[in-house]
Amino acid sequence: MITRSARFAPVGFAEVPDFHVEVARRDAPGLRGRSVVVGGDPAKRGKVVAASADLRERGIIEGMGVAEALDRARDAQWVKTDIHRAREVSGSLRAAIRQEIDAIEIEGLAGFYMNAPREHEAAIELAERLEARVSERSGLPLRVGIAPARFAARWAAEDAGARGARLIGMDEFDAYLLRQPIERLPGVGPKTAARLRELGAVDIPRLRELGLERLEVLLGNHGRTLFLLACGDDPKALRVRRHPTTFSREETLAGAMPGELRSSLARLAESLERALARDGLCARRLALRLTSTEERVVTRSCSLATAATRSTDLIAAAESLLDRVDLEEDSIRRLGVVLKGLEVSGAKDRQLDLF
Repeated sequence: MITRSARFAPVGFAEVPDFHVEVARRDAPGLRGRSVVVGGDPAKRGKVVAASADLRERGIIEGMGVAEALDRARDAQWVKTDIHRAREVSGSLRAAIRQEIDAIEIEGLAGFYMNAPREHEAAIELAERLEARVSERSGLPLRVGIAPARFAARWAAEDAGARGARLIGMDEFDAYLLRQPIERLPGVGPKTAARLRELGAVDIPRLRELGLERLEVLLGNHGRTLFLLACGDDPKALRVRRHPTTFSREETLAGAMPGELRSSLARLAESLERALARDGLCARRLALRLTSTEERVVTRSCSLATAATRSTDLIAAAESLLDRVDLEEDSIRRLGVVLKGLEVSGAKDRQLDLF
């Protein structure tokens, strides 16, 4: 029987499946419907980063050499990994998710855990809103799983297929869990599965029958974790958080006059632009902090006319503040830029929070 408290909180998991492949297909529509391998240059022993679902069924896996993958699947189209593009799209995806529910736990470039509503209709509504928002903003497919445990929410999303939603209610959770192959439990790889088979645990019901104490004796803490998972209790806590409220970057200099800081400002602004894109945020205020070689500290700040996301806007605001600084007799040892009033990009279109 499931040992979870009646006060459980449903967990949601949303992801873009085959993220790198879907980004490549979105950017090059001619790839749609084709077998795709994303990875490094095969001439330079590049490795597979992602492969379309049909290729995975044919044995093409992450970490395999791209040259070997293309040799096995001669109909496959190779796309070179573009991590900068992937991070840019990931930021857009994150912004879309946060327009609907901003307290999330981020999993990689394209996965998100969240607290979910208890009510079936509200959960379905949340899943539909997330899918619609992601499709509208990024053009990518989204699948959503909701279940009484963190690991099962991910299973449910996988069960949903390429897109859509799968909900597992508390009343069906135990039966659903007992039907799953033992290899699906987190932490059960080929070696652990073989060891469990030696102990007679060929499936989840038999794993439960071994009991907590025996599993702890035989497998230590890993055995305890496996027993809890088999009973529907994920020991890995959900760690959702709202978006950051500030971003800052600074650069230490050998000593420069205020009029010589333009290139440093550009580097800091570009770094902040990437941070905003990564989290799908925009900034309402900007502050400049300068420390002279004589340890004099001067700060200037301003509100931005419109919420900023691009480095060009940040540079313009920072340079305007720099013009207001009077440090003609001092050289600058450290330069810092702080973004404040961060909010979800496109927040004005956000739906009311279900919770």
